[in-house]
Amino acid sequence: MFEMLRSKTGRLAVSGHRGASGYAPENTMPAFEKALAVGADVIEFDVHLSRDGQCVIIHDEMLDRTTDGHGPVRHYTWDELKTLDAGCWFDRKNEAARLAQVPPIPGIEPLPIPEEKFAGVRMPLLQEVLEWSTAVGMPVAIEIKAPWPFYHGLQVYPGIVEKVLEQVARYGNEELTSLHSFDHQAVLRSKELNPNITTMVSFGGAILVDPVGPARAARAGGIAIGSNWVTPELVEMVHAEGVFLFGWGLGEEPFSQAHDLCRLVAMGVDFVSGGFPDLLRQVVENKANFQ
Repeated sequence: MFEMLRSKTGRLAVSGHRGASGYAPENTMPAFEKALAVGADVIEFDVHLSRDGQCVIIHDEMLDRTTDGHGPVRHYTWDELKTLDAGCWFDRKNEAARLAQVPPIPGIEPLPIPEEKFAGVRMPLLQEVLEWSTAVGMPVAIEIKAPWPFYHGLQVYPGIVEKVLEQVARYGNEELTSLHSFDHQAVLRSKELNPNITTMVSFGGAILVDPVGPARAARAGGIAIGSNWVTPELVEMVHAEGVFLFGWGLGEEPFSQAHDLCRLVAMGVDFVSGGFPDLLRQVVENKANFQ
């Protein structure tokens, strides 16, 4: 089982959010490889299903933002999806950032703007990422995605939990794997199928009366919640039950968010993520310099 409790590991885990997504296109192999190169402890990424049931690594349920495709991922087969360009948008974003550069702000180190071009990079399958992460010993935090049920119902991706677990068993390393989802039924199903897998229940944000209750109901070992909703009381309550806490949503621009991040670290969270995991680590380990 993948241990994330800071009290047991002695170290706050810093994740590459969708890989090192500040340096390379999110949820692509260059982003995962960069996360390894800059010292991330974990990579976090997202899984959707294609029309033919393949586990595809992409964050959005729609293709439009991060590829040159259009429409829902689930409307296309893998043979169609693997032809799409998942890097050209990142190149355009960086060109715009270079044109819009402003004078440096005293006391705040500017973030690097990648010079490398990524046009032609493809989205990977879960199998590819797991084979790579296992070979290099990189832990993974996999989000099982669930499109908005209001529009699509609850069974948009039938069998996704079974497919993800089968891929982890075949190509991954269970001891270096955690699963999380906003679909708490999927989290529970994961635990029912594999009691040894580490899991988290996700929340966008809420002031929870019983924060451990949802984790307990889903048999999860952790809570993943938007970092703006993390409080010392929340951390104390979940830790008292041996549950770890992932405060997500900070660290995309770690130096400009340093004060908020340091507060999060001081509260005792176990896991944070960002697109520049190396800079995030600097903030975490040198927090006194930013207070």
